[in-house]
Amino acid sequence: MTETTTETAAVPDYAFWHDVTVRHADLDPNDHVTNSVICALFDDGRYILLRQKLRPLVEATDYFALVKLEMNFRKEVRMFDAPRVGTAITRIGRSSMAMRQHLIVGGMIAATAESVTVLADGHSRSAKPLSATHHEALRPFLAAAASG
Repeated sequence: MTETTTETAAVPDYAFWHDVTVRHADLDPNDHVTNSVICALFDDGRYILLRQKLRPLVEATDYFALVKLEMNFRKEVRMFDAPRVGTAITRIGRSSMAMRQHLIVGGMIAATAESVTVLADGHSRSAKPLSATHHEALRPFLAAAASG
C-alpha cells in the first residue's frame, strides 16, 4: 500500500467523531502531544463509541477487550490544536469488530489507528459471539471502504 502524504490525504467521512482538548500535561519537552496520549485519544474514541452504542446491549458482566492495535503518526499535535478523533467499524466478525480511526488537526490527518476489539464473557473470560442486535447497533458506523 502506498502511504498518502498528510497534506493530500482526504479526511474520511465517518459517522462518529469526538472533539479533544489538548492539555499541558499531554506534552513532551518538545511541546508535542506524546505518542502515549495519542494512543489514549484513540482509546477514548473506541470506548465512547462502544459505551454509547453497544454497552447497553451486552450483559453487565461482559466486557470489551482490545486484542490488536496499530498506530501511525503522520503530523505533530501541539498545544492549542483542536484535534478530532473519528472512529469507524471496518469489519464485524463473530465475536469481534475491527475499527479504523483518524486523528485530525487543522483538516489534516495527524495519526491513524487500526484495532480489533473482542466481546468477552465476564464469567468464562473467553470470546463471546456478537448477536444480530449487536451487529445492527454497529452497522451505522460501518465504513468498510474508509481510507487509511
